[in-house]
Amino acid sequence: MTWVLFDYGGVICEPQSEADWARLASASGGPAADFDAAYWRYRLDYDRAALDVTAYWRSVAADLGRAYTDAEIAELSRLDTASWLTLRPATVDLITGLAAVGHRLALLSNAPADVAEAVQALPVAGYFEHLVFSCALKSAKPDPECFQATLAVLGAEPADVIFFDDRPANVAAAGALGMVSFQFTDAAAARADLARRGIAPGGLPA
Repeated sequence: MTWVLFDYGGVICEPQSEADWARLASASGGPAADFDAAYWRYRLDYDRAALDVTAYWRSVAADLGRAYTDAEIAELSRLDTASWLTLRPATVDLITGLAAVGHRLALLSNAPADVAEAVQALPVAGYFEHLVFSCALKSAKPDPECFQATLAVLGAEPADVIFFDDRPANVAAAGALGMVSFQFTDAAAARADLARRGIAPGGLPA
């Protein structure tokens, strides 16, 4: 049976908004451009749990010439997590429709532990048989090991998985392993991609 595997950030949730990013940058105490560079410089290590929350934010602080207190780290983590929790209603509708007719669904996200915990608590998480996060795998997309570990969790062969991700590098890496992979732009395009594979939500013919 085919699995439909969804990325989270930029697919199920909206990208970080300008307002959320401005709050994070302000809380960082550094120039916005410098904060942007530092935030992403260490992000994959944070996502794959090579850095915990304290080590991650201390690395960001060092790049900004600052030293955060525990309270400042807690606030930055809170703002960071909140910035990833604005869902895309059309994608949620697609997921609920697929689940309603029994399609097997899973999630694979690059996410640190704080974000993963928050995503697991969302109502939409209940539609997935498996929620797979890079922080648990200790490996992040687009590393092949991340996808191979996910296949092991699903008990699936690559050809049994249809994968949606907004990042071309992740789509290419999944495709190189044999998954049917699509770059996500919006839910309508994803519906069309699924229809071409004979999959439709809500019991409608593809």
